[in-house]
Amino acid sequence: MKNQFSVLKSGVQEPFFLPGYPDYPVYIHIPDSYSPDKETPLFFFMHGGDKNTPPEAPFKMYLEPEKGYLAPLIKDAPFVTVAPCAPFAKDGKRWNYPGSVEYIDAVLAAVKERINVDEERIIFGGHSMGGFGAYHNGTLMADRFSCMLLSAGAWLETDFKAFLGTPVYILHGKYDCAANYKEFHVEPRHHDWCSVDFARAAHELMVRDGVTHVYDEHDGGHGLRWEPAQMAFFRFVDYAMQCKRDPYPVRCAVISPAGSADPTLTEHRESRYLRIDSVRQGNVELDKIVLHGPNIAWSVKEFCQQSYTLTTVSYEGAKLIAENKGGNRFEIRSENVTGFTLFLSSAMADVNSEIKLLVNDREFNLLPTAVSGKKDYTHQVNIVLDDLN
Repeated sequence: MKNQFSVLKSGVQEPFFLPGYPDYPVYIHIPDSYSPDKETPLFFFMHGGDKNTPPEAPFKMYLEPEKGYLAPLIKDAPFVTVAPCAPFAKDGKRWNYPGSVEYIDAVLAAVKERINVDEERIIFGGHSMGGFGAYHNGTLMADRFSCMLLSAGAWLETDFKAFLGTPVYILHGKYDCAANYKEFHVEPRHHDWCSVDFARAAHELMVRDGVTHVYDEHDGGHGLRWEPAQMAFFRFVDYAMQCKRDPYPVRCAVISPAGSADPTLTEHRESRYLRIDSVRQGNVELDKIVLHGPNIAWSVKEFCQQSYTLTTVSYEGAKLIAENKGGNRFEIRSENVTGFTLFLSSAMADVNSEIKLLVNDREFNLLPTAVSGKKDYTHQVNIVLDDLN
C-alpha cells in the first residue's frame, strides 16, 4: 500500500508504549535501506538481563549506536529491528511467563502499523534471557515466523518437534561458563543460566527429530561483544535472509502443552495446518536436560567437568504430528487426540479429490470441505473418533 507508512530517518527511533503496557518501551531500529513503499523483513529481538534489568535496556545494552552490542551487527542489516522491553517478573525468565505471547503479538501489531513489514519474513529470536524466551515462545509461535534465533539461551523441558517447518539457528559461545568470561558478574557464568550444554542438547534432539536447524558454536563467551559471537551473528543474518515463512511444510506438529517448562508450559492446540479439537486424559513425554558437574566453574578443570544428559518427563497433554507424503496422502501420529482438523490448500494437495489419511496406522479416505477466513488454507478434513490412539 504505497504511501501508507511515514518516511522514517534511519537509526533508532524514539520509543513508544503500547496501550495496556505503559511501563514497557518499544524500540525500533531503521536501516538505511528502508523505504516505506517497499515491504521489508523484520527482526523481533528479545533482550537479555535479569529481573532488575531496567526498561531502557533494549536501547542502552543493544541498540545504542556507540555502545550497544547489537548496534554494529544490524547497522547495515537488510531488516528493521524491533526490541521491546521484557515484561517484568520475579526472576530472569521474564520472556517465559504467561502473557508473553499476547505481549509479543501486541508489539508486532503496533510495529506493522508503523512499518511496511514483509509478513512472510519476520525473524524471531533473542539473546541470553531473550534466548530463554526464544526457546519458550518459539515452540508456541513457530508457524508465524520465517526463522528462529536461539542465542545463548536455556531450556528445561520441551519437545522441539514444535519447531517443525520453521528453520532454527542456534548460536552459543563454547566458553559461556568459563572463568575468564565473567563479564559483568563477579563470578563465572552459572552452568544452569546459559551453559553451552543447553545448545548442544537442543542440537542433539533436533538432529534426532529432523528439525531443520543450524548449530553455530562459536569460540567466544556469553556476550555479543566478543568477536567470535559477532562473526556468528553475521552468519545468522546471511542465513535468515534466505528464509521465508512456510505455511505448507512437509512435516508439522502440535504439542500441547508446549514451551520450555521454565517456569511454565502453555496449552497449545494449533499450528499451521493442524488443529487439535478434542483430547482424552493421558500423559505425553517431553525431553528434559539434566546438568552435571559444578554449577560455577572457578577453574578450567571445573569448567571441563560440566556436562549434560538427556531424559524424559511426563505431563498430561496431547501431540499431533503430520507428514505430507504427496499424492493426497498424509500420515498422522497422535497421542491422546480424539478429534483434529487438517487444513488444506492447492499447494498441499488436490482439494477436489479424496484425501487419504493414515492415522496411527489406520486408513481414512475423506473428501475436503471448503473453509473461509483461514489464512493460507481453503479446505479442511475433520476426524472425530474416540479410538485413534
